[in-house]
Amino acid sequence: MTRSLKAAFATAALVAGCALAAGSPAQANPAPKPIDAYPAAIPLSTDTNIANWEKLQFGMFVHWGMFSSYGGYYNGAQQTIGYPEQIKAWMNIPTSDYLASAHQFTADKFDAAQWCATAKAAGAKYLVLTSKHHDGFAMWDTATTDYNVVAQTPFGRDPIKELSTACRAQGMGFGLYFSIIDWTLQTPEPYQNLNPIPDSMMPYIKSQLTELLTKYGQLDELWFDMGKPTAAQSAEMAATVHQLQPQTMVNSRVWNNKGDFEVGGDNSVPTRQLQAPWQSAYSIFPKCWGYCTWPSADRSDASKTSKTTQQIRSLFTVTSGSGNYLLNVGPQGNGAIDDFQAGVMAGIGAWNARHPNAVEGARPTLYGRMSWGDSTIKGNAVYLGVSSWPNGGGDIRLPGMASTILDVTVDGTADQLPYRMDGNDLVITLPAQPTDADLPVIKVHTDGAPLVRPAGTAVSADRHFSIAAGS
Repeated sequence: MTRSLKAAFATAALVAGCALAAGSPAQANPAPKPIDAYPAAIPLSTDTNIANWEKLQFGMFVHWGMFSSYGGYYNGAQQTIGYPEQIKAWMNIPTSDYLASAHQFTADKFDAAQWCATAKAAGAKYLVLTSKHHDGFAMWDTATTDYNVVAQTPFGRDPIKELSTACRAQGMGFGLYFSIIDWTLQTPEPYQNLNPIPDSMMPYIKSQLTELLTKYGQLDELWFDMGKPTAAQSAEMAATVHQLQPQTMVNSRVWNNKGDFEVGGDNSVPTRQLQAPWQSAYSIFPKCWGYCTWPSADRSDASKTSKTTQQIRSLFTVTSGSGNYLLNVGPQGNGAIDDFQAGVMAGIGAWNARHPNAVEGARPTLYGRMSWGDSTIKGNAVYLGVSSWPNGGGDIRLPGMASTILDVTVDGTADQLPYRMDGNDLVITLPAQPTDADLPVIKVHTDGAPLVRPAGTAVSADRHFSIAAGS
C-alpha cells in the first residue's frame, strides 16, 4: 500500500469511526457516552514520513539552469510557444550554441543564503531546486556527465551544495526536482514530453539519483517530472530514493502510482478538500517557470499587487484543503531573483506576519468549504479566510460549529465582531469593508479545541445524538 493510500484510509477511519459510534444501538451495560460532536481539525497523517512532509506546508520552487540565461529569447527572437525552460527544444538551439551560452554563464549574482532567506521570509519552510531539467544540463558537480555547471561554466560552483548548506543553516528544508527525460540521450518532443525511457537510460538515471541522494544531506522531497516510464521503471526510481533516503517523499510524476503524494497539473489549485497527501505547484508567472522577459510577464506594480493577493489566497486555499503549496520563482541567468518575484514573496511574508497562525502550523478543518471562503484550525481557534466579502458587510455562516465561542475578532487585532448561534451555525456579522486587502482573516476563539457537528444532526436536552433522515 502506498503512503498516500495509508493516509487516505487513516482519515476515512477517523470520520467513519465517529459516524459508526453515533449510529450504533445503545448498549444496556455499560451505557455509551453520547456523542454530539468530534474534533474539527483534520489530524496529521499517522505515517511519520508523510506527517513530517505535511508539516512543511509551503515551499519555494526554483527553476534555474542554463535556460535561465535566455529569458525566453534566442538570437533576438521571442519564444512564442512552450515554457522558457524548454527553449532549447522549442527554438531548435544547437547543442554547440547551448554550450556557448554555458561558457558565458558566470552567475555572478547567485547568493544561496539570499535565496533561502527570500523563501523563509515569505513563510516557506523549504526550497526545491531543479537539479536537471529536460535539457539534461546537470546543475551539480556530477561524475555522470561533463555536461554540467561545474565543468562547462565560468561559474564553476555546485549550487546544490551551496543551497542545501545555506537553507539548513537557516532552519529550512531542501528538496530537488529531477527530469526523467534527458535531451542529451533522447529526441526532444516538447509538446507532451512523454518520451518512453529505454532500459539503457536507467543506470544513468540511477547513478545521478544516487549522487543527489548521497552528497547533499537530507532531502525532503524528490520531484520527478515528465517522461513515460514503465511501471517497473517507476518502481525502480521510487525504490532508489527510498532505499537511500527512506524519509524522502516522492511526487506522483514518478508515474504509475508509485509516488507518495499527488501533484496534479501545473498551476492547479484544487478547490475541494482532498484526503491523500497532495501538493499544488504554481508559478508566479504561470507560463514561465524558468526566467522570462516576455511582454506577457507583466512586472508592473499593479501586477505585483494582484499576484501577491492571488498567491496568498491560493496558499490559504491549499492549506485549508489538506495540501502543501509549492510556489515557483525563476531567477535570472546571473543568479538574482528579480525584484518583481522577490516582491511577491515579500508580500506573502507580510501577510503571514499579520496572520501568523492562519497557515503556519494550522490544520485543515472538517467544516468544509463555504461560499465566502475557507477555514483552518490552530490550537483553540478557527481562522476564517474570507475571500468573498459580503458587499457592504453582512453575515457569514460557519455550519457545524459545536464548540462554545469565547470571542470572534478580526485576526491580528482586538476588534470584536458580533456573532450568534443559529442551530448548528455560527453566524458572524462582518463590517462594511474587508479587514485585509489581500485576504481578510477572522479568528474564532473557542473553549477548547474546536469541535464540529455534522449537518442534519441534533442533540436533545438529555444529550442524545440523532441524525435526521436523508442526512
